[in-house]
Parts: sequence; structure tokens; C-alpha cells
Amino acid sequence: MIGSRKSTAVRSEIFRLKHAGHGHRKIAQILGISRNTVKGILKSGDGPGRVEKPLPETRVWSDEVAWDEVRSELTKRYVTIKQLAAEYAPEGVDYIRFWRELRRRTPVDVISQVRIKMQHEPGSRFEGDYCDGIVITDRKTGRTKKTQLFATASSFNDYKYAEFTMAQTKCEFIASQDRMFHFFGGLPVYYVIDNLKSGVSRAHRYDPDLNPSYCDYANHMGFSVLPARPVTPRDKPAIEGAIGVTQRQFYSEVRNRVFYSVTELNDCLRKYITRLNASEMKDYGTTRAARFETERPLLKALPQEAYEMSEYRSSKVHPDCHIQVDRNFYSVPYRFISQSMRVKLSVRTIEIYSEDHELVAIHARKLGKRNFSTHDAHYPEQKIAAARFDILALKKEAARIGPEMDAVNGELLAGVSPLRYLRRAQGILRLSKTLPSSALEYGCKQARLFGRLRLQYITDCATRFHRNGTRPVLVREAPARERSQIYLHEQP
Repeated sequence: MIGSRKSTAVRSEIFRLKHAGHGHRKIAQILGISRNTVKGILKSGDGPGRVEKPLPETRVWSDEVAWDEVRSELTKRYVTIKQLAAEYAPEGVDYIRFWRELRRRTPVDVISQVRIKMQHEPGSRFEGDYCDGIVITDRKTGRTKKTQLFATASSFNDYKYAEFTMAQTKCEFIASQDRMFHFFGGLPVYYVIDNLKSGVSRAHRYDPDLNPSYCDYANHMGFSVLPARPVTPRDKPAIEGAIGVTQRQFYSEVRNRVFYSVTELNDCLRKYITRLNASEMKDYGTTRAARFETERPLLKALPQEAYEMSEYRSSKVHPDCHIQVDRNFYSVPYRFISQSMRVKLSVRTIEIYSEDHELVAIHARKLGKRNFSTHDAHYPEQKIAAARFDILALKKEAARIGPEMDAVNGELLAGVSPLRYLRRAQGILRLSKTLPSSALEYGCKQARLFGRLRLQYITDCATRFHRNGTRPVLVREAPARERSQIYLHEQP
């Protein structure tokens, strides 16, 4: 058709001039086109006011779909556009055409799509995260184990650190961060982490709770933790990009290699990270390592003392003013009886806190089982006075029975906490009501000889001495299961 190649603007101008009363020749002169072109466009009616042609048959199907209902169904959990296309699209309409039409008919909130690029100051922020690592193979059995990739990137210059670990446990998480900070040579003001359990005990969009042990580590090192919002990867774009680059490049480089240890895998990763940090960034025209040199002096210094790992537990105060931790007992001021205490366990000490976060007691951590750490000041004054009176009475009674009993009693009630074994000493002296002094003296002597100052042991030795004297007890007279518990007594 003549004039079919003219633009829409030219066609509209032709119709405007025609409605203004100009002839074909005048319109052609004004626009610089031929009269035949003007005639052809006016004859086609392809301009303002023309009669609309019906839509092609390929668009008719869209009017049959209840798009409001489709958009409502799409807000429900686990519902996909592909599923809705199978349910609502007419026969012959594929998923792509349905998706495009839905997108065209869905109003777009432009303001909600706007993102502000954050500008971070040097030394202000690091970002860290985990992802699935590369498997390692056992040389002997051939079994494979999957590792975890821990990575950190500077928000300012994208300088990277990464290593493989076997798990995302609290100890592994803190140890990896410790090595990372020494790699960077300093500390940022903020450290952004994902919501893994080793760092965040309860994830929340506005008020998350940090893991107490990790919070202690952050306080010791001197940085603040910023947990990212759940399901919001754009809160930590630097580390998301760093992990993506590592997966696309390093994972593909070593896809045909077999690693037999985490150390071997980390040696290979360390070479790649060094090469990556030294490669030129196209957007900046320099390397990450060069940009990091301007940030390094602005990082905070590392602490002189290494962090001592600790954990937190809860324990209730018993009526005897003690709490139980790992089958050992530690005293607490009596005013906290029946209350639940927060216990911080480190390698050497145990710190006990009240519900109001008040430090109420510190003890040296005990090894083994059923050991006591008691401070007399944790008992009421009247109880202490009564106990001290009982101790004096016990010492007099033990001296009356004999030197062995006096020695056992002195060992039990010695030290800075004489109340610790007060009840045991009372039980041993109470044997004098049923056994003669000679038997008690023998039982105490055996207890001191073998280092077993226990009530049951002294009772058994004294009872057997009282019944049999110095005659040996035949092993065949006892059942087999009790033979290991029989003590042979010989004439001194």
C-alpha cells in the first residue's frame, strides 16, 4: 500500500491537515511527500478516528480468563504460575503466552521496585555466610563426606576470605571467624551474618536473639553483629556475590579432582582466593587487594588475649544451696533457692547468673563426678553458726573414739568449706551407737589406707571386723557377682 512505510507521526499530521481544510497538493507540499502517498494514507483510513479492527484470534482467549481470580490464587503459598496456567488457560494456550498475558495485566508498583545502592565506609562492615561445599573422599573406605564453605567479604571493596569446614556448629563457626579476622588483620564495626543457629538462636525480622556463646565472642573481639532479615539475601549482597563467584569459578575448576582431606581442599581454595583478590575488577580498574590496602589501616585492632570458648545452661537451685552441672555441685546464695539460674561454663571456671542477669557466684570448674564446690558465705548465718557448733561437737566425739576416727574426721572437715562433708562425718560417728570403738578404728584405718573415706566403705570394714575379727573372709562363701566387693582382712 502507498505510504505504508510512513511513521505514525506523519500519518497523524496528514489527517490533521486534511481536517483543517487543506488539499492533497498542499499537504504534500507542507510535509515534503508525494500526492499519491497522501491519497493512499487518507484512503486507508489508518489515522485518528478510524474504525478499530478486531483483535487477532490469538488475543481473544485472554478475555475468557478470570484474571482477578488468578491473581488472588497466586498469593497463596506453594501456588505457581505454571499450575494456574494448567488450570485457567484455554486449550491451545501454552504456559509462556499465559505468563506474558498475566504479567501485562498485573499492575506494577514502580516505587516498591526501587532499590537504593548502599555506600559503605571503609572498615565499617564485613558480611559472612555458609553454603554447601565440595565432597572429600576417605582413602581407606572410599566414602564421601560433604563439606561446608564459609566465606566473608568486605562490603566496601569485596575483598574475600573463604575456607571449607565439616559442619556449621558453634565451635566451627567461631573458629572460622577467628581465622578470618586474622586473615584480614583487623575487625570491622559490624559483621553481617545469616540466621544460622550457631549465630542466631531465634530469627526475627526486627528483634532477633543472638546465640549467647557467639554474643560473648563478639563482645570479646569488639564488633557488633547484624543478623540479616530472614529470606532477604539483598541485606548482604557482597557475600552473596562472593559465594556465587566461588561456586561458578572454583567449583568448576576442581570438578574433576578428588580431595582426601579438608586441609588439601583448603590449600587449593587458598590459592584460588589469592588469585581472585589479585585479579582486576572491571568496574574499578584495580584489584580487590589494592583496594583493601586503603581499608586495612581503618580496621580495629585484634584483642591480645585469645577467646575462651564457653557455653550456657540452665539449672535450678536445690534446698542445700547448690546447683548441679555435669554431675558436680556448686553453691549459690541461699536467697536463690528454687530459682532457675543461668550458668556459663568455660574451660576453667563456672559463672552463675540470676534471672536478672546478676552474677551471683564464680567457681573453679570441677572434673569428674559428684564433686562439691561450696562457699560457706552462701548459707544463712544461723545455719553456719549451728554447723560450726556441730563441727566442734564432732571433733570432740571423734577424739574420744580413737586416733583413726579423729584423723578421718579431721580430713573430712578440713579446708575452707567444712560444711561440705558435715553429713558424712555425722554418719560415720553415728556408727558408734551400734559398733565398738575397736571396729570403728579398724574401719577408719582401712579407709585412710586405701583413700576411700566413704560412709559405706567404713561401715562394711567395721562390720566385718566386728563379726570375724582378723580372720580372712573366704571368697567361695560369697556369690560370684559380689567377690569383687569383698575385702580380705589380715593381721597387721
